[in-house]
Amino acid sequence: MNMKITTSYRLTLSLLTILISFSLHAQVKGFEKIKWEKKKIAPGLVWKSSHTIIDDTVPQNINILTVITGKRDLSLIYNPERNTKTSTQASEAGAIAAINAGFFNVKEGGSVTYIKVDGLIHDSDTAAKWKRVANMNGSVIIDSSGNVNLMKAMPNSWYDLQTGYRDVLITGPVLLTGGMKAKLPETSLVTNKHPRSCIGKIGSRKIVLVTVDGRTAQAAGMTLLKLADLMISLKCTDAINLDGGGSTTMWIKGQPFNGVVNMPCDNKKFDHEGERAVSDIIIVR
Repeated sequence: MNMKITTSYRLTLSLLTILISFSLHAQVKGFEKIKWEKKKIAPGLVWKSSHTIIDDTVPQNINILTVITGKRDLSLIYNPERNTKTSTQASEAGAIAAINAGFFNVKEGGSVTYIKVDGLIHDSDTAAKWKRVANMNGSVIIDSSGNVNLMKAMPNSWYDLQTGYRDVLITGPVLLTGGMKAKLPETSLVTNKHPRSCIGKIGSRKIVLVTVDGRTAQAAGMTLLKLADLMISLKCTDAINLDGGGSTTMWIKGQPFNGVVNMPCDNKKFDHEGERAVSDIIIVR
């Protein structure tokens, strides 16, 4: 009897999650008119992009990588000593695609949030070096089998003990969790329009990596509230913000402009040349 009740309860929860997810997707406006250019990069990896108008007046330039984790591997790449462009790090790592990842010290290099790469933690006192701030409430986790999970952040010491987690990055804020919008703080990071980088999850095996360009007349950028709507329109149930602004970069091997497919804005121009050096990236192999 208890087993039947438990099974019924789980099925009910699953059904509610699906219904909530479909309901959220139906509510999103402004994205249904986007015309995407789509290209298969490799088995399990598709790139689509659009330079479009949102809400009838707002120009946006959006790039999306859809990754099937059973066919492709995602990994974190990190240089604690020196910031390097996403394109350089990705090429040296033998990647076929990449996006910038976490927040970092622009002047001195190194992550300003907790990071574990290939099981290695680069600082013995993670609590002292990587003190948590309110916006950094999410974590990107890649386990030893290559499974990717997007979760609310735990204390740094908790990740220290998780030997099954190959890669861990604390970032944020969380945008979606379990098909529901997360509550976002009223900060300039949230409410102002900026270039954005984001990671989302669809089902158990599909990951989307997203860049939204900004700070030019041709690309306005998005608030995090609007970015959450974009991730919902892509049918994500979970999504977390990554470092944005001048760091926002997407790279694909073999594409023009040294593989930089978005318009990084660190040079304040709408072109492919404004790439910023960063400390860590997410790559696709």
